[in-house]
Amino acid sequence: MLKLFGAKTRQNEVIGVEFGAEGVAFAHIQRFATQQPRLTHCEFLPCNGDDDRADILKNRLAKLGLSRLPCHLVLPPAEYNLLLGEAPKVPAEELAEALRWRVKDLITFPVAEAVIDAFLLPEDSARGNNRMAYAVVTQRKHIEALVAQARAAQLSLNVIDIAELALRNLAEACCDTQRGVALVKLGQGGGSLQILRNGNLYLSRQFSLAYNAGLLDDLPAEALVLELQRSLDYFERQLRQSPPSHVFICGENVTEDKLTADIKNSLPISIRLLSLHEGLQVDDTVAEHNLSLCLSAVGAALRQDRVGEA
Repeated sequence: MLKLFGAKTRQNEVIGVEFGAEGVAFAHIQRFATQQPRLTHCEFLPCNGDDDRADILKNRLAKLGLSRLPCHLVLPPAEYNLLLGEAPKVPAEELAEALRWRVKDLITFPVAEAVIDAFLLPEDSARGNNRMAYAVVTQRKHIEALVAQARAAQLSLNVIDIAELALRNLAEACCDTQRGVALVKLGQGGGSLQILRNGNLYLSRQFSLAYNAGLLDDLPAEALVLELQRSLDYFERQLRQSPPSHVFICGENVTEDKLTADIKNSLPISIRLLSLHEGLQVDDTVAEHNLSLCLSAVGAALRQDRVGEA
């Protein structure tokens, strides 16, 4: 994700980790030059409020022989703001600092306590002559706490990512994004939607949804379709972009049988379940249920720094 948050790495084995309120998710990715990335381990370790998440993760990784591999952490979504605005006309390396003074009135804590990074949207998403950028804003204490957890878990921390870009990595690995795709991730009480083309993030938004995310809970079709329509209308009319070719849906206990005909036939574009098997070699030992709980961790592990990427 963001250069401020870590050094670049090109190791062929990476651990992706997301510490959450109910537990910790991790994924182990191996890369080979002529093959799809291999997902060898993917687990969600439930934790109670008083449990030491770092210690639980450390012990599990040690048992699997995965200690001290390069690690990409995911910053919990509740601990940062992702703000869209016009990009100041400054060199790329000065973008984050230039945006600091634009976001100070949009956050609820002193800007002196903020850690800010930023990335430009593609040039064809500009409004008039003004190119747009996303600013990622978090409090320094959140970064410090996450780094402390990584040390306690004996992780070799390389980068801290955000969920939106972790999911971008997932879509890029498992979907053809050349014509554009929308990736929808659902969880208890809500979801997120990202629209991507050629690996670039064009739009990201959060929404509330009456979905309890249990194994037997149906997706609220009408409300979900309404959110999809709102997002796609905004993308086409306000950002003046052509619609994506597919909508891929994923998330906690989101399975093929929950994508009813009402949902699949609601839009003039294809709506499908995201399959990690389309872009990854998934070991037989990886439980399908764990995949849905570890999407951000898998996406973080898939991160590859590219020339020119923020």
